[in-house]
Amino acid sequence: MAHQKKQAKIRSSNGRVYPELYMAPTANEKEATYYAALELVAQIDEALTRGTRHYRNKAGQLLTTLDEVVHAILANDLHIPESAEEPELFWVQPQELAA
Repeated sequence: MAHQKKQAKIRSSNGRVYPELYMAPTANEKEATYYAALELVAQIDEALTRGTRHYRNKAGQLLTTLDEVVHAILANDLHIPESAEEPELFWVQPQELAA
């Protein structure tokens, strides 16, 4: 769910119009964002628990816990494959799967 920027036209006392002012998200938008984040964390936890998806940081280190993956997301350090030619399993070494 992408958060779209809202714009408001504000007219000052001298008649100038300021159309590019950012409006804060509404309570409904904040709640929707919160529940989307919870769903994302649940999906990541399930993938890690089942071993169906592997996550790496940008340095190539395998992330094995939910805490590590969430921290990488918040720090903008999660490796995201740029194309379909770069499959996730390419990054996983056989000895890492056994661990």
